[in-house]
Amino acid sequence: MMLKLIGVSHRVFCRTLLKARPRVLVTMCMMKRMRINMVIKPTTLPSTSSSSATSHKARRTKVKAQAADDSSMEQVSGTTTISSHELSKESQVSSTGSSAASLAGIRDMLSDGAIIFKLKDLSKATENFRSARKVGTSVFRGSVHGMDVAIVVIKNPGFAAGTSSTSITADFVAEMKNLCSVHHTNLVKLIGGCNSGSQVYLVYEFIDTGNLRQYLHSQYAPGFSALPNWTGRLQVVLDVAKGLEYLHHHTHNAPFVHKHLKSSNILLDSKLHARIAYFGVAKIRGETDTMLPLVGRTASVLIAEEVSTSSTSTSSGEIQEVRDGADPTSRKQIRHSVRRSNSIKISGTHGYMAPEEKSGGIITPKVDIFAFGVILLEILSGKEAVSFQIDPHTNTLKKTLLPDVIVAIFADKDPGRRLRAWMDPLLGDSAPLDCALKTAELAKDCVNPDPELRPEMTKVALTLSKILMNSQAWEKKILACRGVLTSTIQPR
Repeated sequence: MMLKLIGVSHRVFCRTLLKARPRVLVTMCMMKRMRINMVIKPTTLPSTSSSSATSHKARRTKVKAQAADDSSMEQVSGTTTISSHELSKESQVSSTGSSAASLAGIRDMLSDGAIIFKLKDLSKATENFRSARKVGTSVFRGSVHGMDVAIVVIKNPGFAAGTSSTSITADFVAEMKNLCSVHHTNLVKLIGGCNSGSQVYLVYEFIDTGNLRQYLHSQYAPGFSALPNWTGRLQVVLDVAKGLEYLHHHTHNAPFVHKHLKSSNILLDSKLHARIAYFGVAKIRGETDTMLPLVGRTASVLIAEEVSTSSTSTSSGEIQEVRDGADPTSRKQIRHSVRRSNSIKISGTHGYMAPEEKSGGIITPKVDIFAFGVILLEILSGKEAVSFQIDPHTNTLKKTLLPDVIVAIFADKDPGRRLRAWMDPLLGDSAPLDCALKTAELAKDCVNPDPELRPEMTKVALTLSKILMNSQAWEKKILACRGVLTSTIQPR
């Protein structure tokens, strides 16, 4: 019976079975449909759940439609097989293109591109720069695209100089691209900026867990510190040293100078990891535009020359070369520095500014090292960088600077005893005296009045790493001894 049915056309076969056995017709036509679907869509498996959900009446209607157009379906079946092969080739090309597009998207996400914001977006983010949004002298907290940011408002030096707006915008975009390419785990990330003409806005990521000054000197609870542990304080200053080392020695351009380093510009995250904030402000202000590194360079790049060992600035405010040739015992190394223009105001925080910066406006990476030394002294003593006391004898106000105090301590016959008396009492006995002495000596070298005698940040970071490891080993030893002592004297 089945051999005879093979030679019969599909249309006659369906009509014959329709009169005799409808259930057999439905089963055979469903098998025919499954075969056609497998040819048209070879990667699609039939869904049993959807087939069971279809009513018997709907199946019979589909079978009649397929039986009526059987010959045309056979033609479609043949052509679909060819087009499915071509479709597989196109899908491979499409897959390759989508992979390339996804890789390009990843590169875009990981690129160093700066976001140039519009002023109206920043005004909306800060509610038109309301005073309630102010978190610093010129810093506002805002929300851009659901992300909390810190917006620093800076006076535009290029606009004051009378440069055209087109040139200012082009220079600003190039500078922002340069600044946003600086990435380090101990630096607060610069997201982008905005140039409105008279003012420039720098947009940083926002960290709301406080700064180092707040952790050391609580204004709400005097005598309390959120960093009472010696090793915790050492870890903070080591993080700062690593961030400065990256800025001075590992950026792709010339050594990057922060210039405004202080304890209030060091933010601590939830895990007490330190991050240096606002590292591009001095660059945008034009305070470090003419900075030259302290390395040998030909004198042709300088405007004038001067054979002198002093750091006094000239009336013209030009860039000059300072030679150490006056000293016969010197190594005759040319020391380059910067004589800043008198039209540019020298700005900084009192107590953190290096002597050469205050006297002549000389900007080198050494000014950051001086400020870092002051922060080290704050960690040691728990005191402010500048403090004032009333002299009971003369009834006058006396100013005390931490660099002057550390020099006096090491001038004493017993610097260890005097240092212990001067250190923060909140540290208690958590700091070993030899490690505290090495830290104080490093701070004294950093605040040396002669910038040439200050160590490089690479050496500073290495020294602090050794001090931290020795302090941690000492701390573990003391804790082990305390555990033995406690178990020994326990009552019966």
